[in-house]
Amino acid sequence: MTFQRIDRKIVTGPTVLLALLMLVGLGAVVMRMMNGLGATTNMSDVWPWGLWKSFNVMTLIALGAGGFSSAALIYIFGGEKYHGFARSAVLWGLMAYAFAGGSLMVDIGIPWRIVNPIWMWPEHSLLFEVAWCVMFYLTVLALELAPALFERFNLKGLESAWKALVPIYCIIGLSFFAYIMTHSLIWAVVILAFYGIVAAVLSRAGRKQSTPILLVMFGIVLSSLHQSTLGSLFLLVPDKLSHFWWSPRLPFNFLMSAVIIGLSVIVLERTIAPKVFGVPRQDELLAKLSRFIGSFLWLYLIFRILDVVVEGFSLAGTGHLTVAFGGPEKATMFVSEMFLGIAVPAVLLSIRACRNHVGARTFAVMLVIAGGIFNRLAVCFIGMNLPGEYVPSMIEILVTVGTVATMLLLFTLGAKLLPIYESRRDV
Repeated sequence: MTFQRIDRKIVTGPTVLLALLMLVGLGAVVMRMMNGLGATTNMSDVWPWGLWKSFNVMTLIALGAGGFSSAALIYIFGGEKYHGFARSAVLWGLMAYAFAGGSLMVDIGIPWRIVNPIWMWPEHSLLFEVAWCVMFYLTVLALELAPALFERFNLKGLESAWKALVPIYCIIGLSFFAYIMTHSLIWAVVILAFYGIVAAVLSRAGRKQSTPILLVMFGIVLSSLHQSTLGSLFLLVPDKLSHFWWSPRLPFNFLMSAVIIGLSVIVLERTIAPKVFGVPRQDELLAKLSRFIGSFLWLYLIFRILDVVVEGFSLAGTGHLTVAFGGPEKATMFVSEMFLGIAVPAVLLSIRACRNHVGARTFAVMLVIAGGIFNRLAVCFIGMNLPGEYVPSMIEILVTVGTVATMLLLFTLGAKLLPIYESRRDV
């Protein structure tokens, strides 16, 4: 498959607006750095996780899950027909993960300590695992996007080196990751031997793909780990998070919902792209992908409801059932999430006529994305049973708006400057 650049003007009304919002967000970041967290945010010792961690980190990483979801679909599960969706998904994923990391620098009290996980290796830390997964996965996304740069600037020599060196990097990276996670040379050697054998077998089999399969495997391993581990963080607060959202199965919940959200973002982006960039429409493929999303939504809905029922039975004998779930207000939010964010789009995407209708399909995936965003915000602070309340400050809101605007601006520039979308003759 060949890809093309978008022959559109770089400077347009929307890009100017995005640039202005980016500058506003940058100004808010400067104010935060100059005045500190206490003077610029409404976070506190009681509410330490505000909008920045909830949206700029937890939610953005879920919204960027289309990169590994599409890679698994294309290269592992035989969905080669979706190959044209890969580069735009990877570009968006790179934006999401990069700005999630950047937002952490704004959010933590001492920004320059974000690099501490590089040389501090604790034996029992979920965030340590997340930090290394995200660092490695950023390199995976960059390597997956590299062919677009090679094609844009006709760098044949670098492309050949890329094909030769990427499998070596993946084997060494996976082995090193195993070592720092286990603190065991034995496991590092086992992983090195295993993936070395996999690389040799693939080489002998003569499998030629646009992206080395080891790079795809590396990305899927890293994404599966950190998406689920983000849910594991909240296993520590069963007495603070409403049991409409807290569960021992939160890691699986986060992983499954991330896949659904990531694929929904792909459908939304590929629906908007023909209007914004003039790229070929892919309604038939989007309808098929939407069918997968609908099936996953039904599974996810059943899982979430059963999960809440199981937790309810386990708490029924304690006499604190209402307190644990948070009362009528939390119940209303949970039912709204289940109905609008999961059930309604599941029904719409299960109907062929709705999947084939651009408006209905777009509405459905927008509900899924909105439901996914609400889920992450609920887990981080909306669903918390804590004294007082937390409302984001204007500085927090402006930083978040600026972050999203910058991501959209850079994605737009990337789509116009690099061959991201498939050419019309391949459609």
